[in-house]
Amino acid sequence: MLNSMIDSYGIREEFDRLALLAAEDGWSPNDPYQDFLLGHVPADCRTALEIGCGTGAFSRLLASRSEQVRALDLSPVMIRLARERSTKFTNIDYRVADAISMDFPTAEFDCVVTIATLHHLPLAPMLSKMKSALKPGGVIIIMDLFEPEGLLDALTSAAALPASLGLRLLREGRLRAPAPVRAAWAAHAKYDRFPTLREMRKACAGVLPGARVRKHLLWRYSVVWQKPRGIKTGLRD
Repeated sequence: MLNSMIDSYGIREEFDRLALLAAEDGWSPNDPYQDFLLGHVPADCRTALEIGCGTGAFSRLLASRSEQVRALDLSPVMIRLARERSTKFTNIDYRVADAISMDFPTAEFDCVVTIATLHHLPLAPMLSKMKSALKPGGVIIIMDLFEPEGLLDALTSAAALPASLGLRLLREGRLRAPAPVRAAWAAHAKYDRFPTLREMRKACAGVLPGARVRKHLLWRYSVVWQKPRGIKTGLRD
């Protein structure tokens, strides 16, 4: 538990720092997949949960598809900026929270989303908590980074670099983020450990049977899983 607390504290400090460096309209490699993710939000979504909301970019999009959005982040600075940038969205409830230690409500949400956050969390336990928080018929949507494994993954990762540079150039008019931002992300990288797609598929098979795990170009994968209607809601499901 002590190591978990130290890791959470270190990650929180890094994201507080990154939040202050992030431009409000800055480009992220997650941005090209926003429409893909939103396309899996249930049409009748009333309550949605985002884990690791950052400064609220996707929470604000999610708020247009759900009556109520609860958005969590470990970083108080991220949450402060998210609130400042979301004053027009009265249906978003931003909260500072450690997803590892907090108790999620049972069967409360029609949709649970996490983007580029799951790799900081214990994989199988977090998938179980997300599953338990989901209503029957609800959908889990995950977008995160994976560790390349094998020749095909290596080729995909190599192709991702020019694509990422080109998209940043189109969005921001430059090929690289400013030097302070690059330095902050380099420091943060010491906390990063990404699963391989094989590890992710194995974890999903044990907790979210039938989940669709898909590889994407910019070093990312997605998971989409719908909870069967009538399933029990306990953590052991």
